[in-house]
Amino acid sequence: MTRPDNTRFAAGVDIGGSHVSSTVVDLLTGELMSSPLATPVDCTAPATEILDAWARNIRQTVATSALPVGQVGMAFPGPFDYERGISLIDGVQKFDRIWGLDVAASLRDRLAGCGCGPLRLRFVNDAAAFALGECLGGATRDTDRVVALTLGTGVGSGFVADRRLVERGDTVPAHGWVYHLPFEDGIADDAFSTRWFRRRWHYLTGETIDGARDAARRAEEGDTTARRLFEEYGTRLGAFAAPLVERFGGRTLLLGGNIARAWELFGPALGERLAAAGCRAEVRRSALLDRAAMIGAASLFL
Repeated sequence: MTRPDNTRFAAGVDIGGSHVSSTVVDLLTGELMSSPLATPVDCTAPATEILDAWARNIRQTVATSALPVGQVGMAFPGPFDYERGISLIDGVQKFDRIWGLDVAASLRDRLAGCGCGPLRLRFVNDAAAFALGECLGGATRDTDRVVALTLGTGVGSGFVADRRLVERGDTVPAHGWVYHLPFEDGIADDAFSTRWFRRRWHYLTGETIDGARDAARRAEEGDTTARRLFEEYGTRLGAFAAPLVERFGGRTLLLGGNIARAWELFGPALGERLAAAGCRAEVRRSALLDRAAMIGAASLFL
């Protein structure tokens, strides 16, 4: 398979609350053609300041690569109109001042002339970008059907078949999003995020912790309550994930996000619960870590 030079390379951009990161990706191989560049961004700043910071980061990445880049894929947190490139984030103390803004048009003007040929922009949810990136060049590059979950301040998700996102149909929830799905007496976003660790630890001990990282440190130091906490988390996550994976026909369950870094503490319980539910999918962790979303965003042009 060959591609014209001006479509072989794409910039992948990951928009975070405190910084923007970008790199140039070879779409034939998934290889990074420039070192990832991270630039701090004040997410409470005026729209012009935020957009200018994003554009400077992308322009510098493209210039450093010295390649003909006419395509930019961007991974954004939601809510966001990914088809039109319009931010819908509001009331969460970040990016409020770009609410309703046509990000695509605003960036296209700022990026004019930074690459080669007319610039194309595409947008994707950051958790879905993570899934795509791992499928192109990471932990699940050899798997045709993947269910990905990112576990952190919230629960993100992506369903991938043959390196393409599946966002509609009978085998996936609407948009491929699971954060709002019911679980126990609430929703998945509350049941498997950092908030659950804080709430559950307080219930068990009457004390407070910062979150999963704090609990993991205590578990590694031999705290039996912390170890039981992660075992409970793994069992519950298995109960939630098994029907999602089976419905999609997933061969692999892929985990990312900060909580997944504590895999050794909850992985065995997760595996046991999946097996008990008759789910034979292999569980894998992110191989690309912070690079996955950038590579996945670039892969929108495959």
